[in-house]
Amino acid sequence: MAFNSTEAFWLLLLLPILVIFGLGFGFFRKRDRERFAEPELYSVLSRSNSGMKRILKRILFITGLFFLVIALTEPRFGMRTEIVRRMGVDIVIALDTSYSMLAEDVKPNRMSQAKYEIIRFIDSLSGDRVALLAFSGKSFVQCPLTSDYGAAKTLLESIDVGIIPESGTNIGEALQGSMKLLAKGSEAESESQLVILFTDGENLSGNPERQASEALSRGIRIFTIGIGTKDGEIIPIRDEKGALKDYKKDEKGNVVKTALDEKALMTIADISKGEYLRTINGEINIQEIIDHLGLMRKADIHERKISRLKERYQIPLGASILFLLAYLIVGERRRKAINYRLKEV
Repeated sequence: MAFNSTEAFWLLLLLPILVIFGLGFGFFRKRDRERFAEPELYSVLSRSNSGMKRILKRILFITGLFFLVIALTEPRFGMRTEIVRRMGVDIVIALDTSYSMLAEDVKPNRMSQAKYEIIRFIDSLSGDRVALLAFSGKSFVQCPLTSDYGAAKTLLESIDVGIIPESGTNIGEALQGSMKLLAKGSEAESESQLVILFTDGENLSGNPERQASEALSRGIRIFTIGIGTKDGEIIPIRDEKGALKDYKKDEKGNVVKTALDEKALMTIADISKGEYLRTINGEINIQEIIDHLGLMRKADIHERKISRLKERYQIPLGASILFLLAYLIVGERRRKAINYRLKEV
């Protein structure tokens, strides 16, 4: 058994106070009665009243108040099972973990900025499910579809550059992995599915246009988020303490410079009827994605069974009403009239 409003139990302290007040009132009433008439005369005058009924009425009144207080505590006992359904959109966030995401043309670097924007986006969600997919040359699911946004953000923090052994950038692999994740883990229709791609757009392998066309055929839209600048930046290599060690170089020993490939990201978004967004002054207009989610069709994406205690306040409330009604109905006079005549006292 549990109680929703345990503070109501304090009202029970009023009951003994009422009893004490009633006893005090009876004492003063007796004193006034003695002033009114001699005991023998008063016993004759009050012979039609029943002392037992008077006591019974007081017991009924106090008991009614007791059950009323118990009802105010909102007792709960007995289990009931409910099915809770959640309406929303299933979203896969694919995050580029290639070494080009270490470029510092957006501060502190592209990876940190992308993770910051993803956290901002997750914090804006309500009722939707989100999944995380990390990719470079290959992709893997970091977090399956979930409505536990705290867990998703915790798993996001463990994603970093170089987390995937196979280097390079294969955007087509990321899109294919995102669609597989939705096909396997989502019960929503395609109109309620969305892929958001966070990358600098440099695609070193794969065919993202073909995967974007497949997404279009499934009705899945792709939002591409460009992280970086068109002018580009060289890729620093830092030690564990953050000190600069060197710059990333290609096989010929030349310093690698990476730039945002907006054209590729626009093409992917256009093919899938999605949208392309890029960082402006280091940040992304997340509100544009949120507005798009608001226009998307919501699906029954999740249901679960919840066992809860049943509300039982009706039982003590009903008992309280019965006792208080009995208090009002029961009279203080004896059932049969008693004939008597006055005698001289």
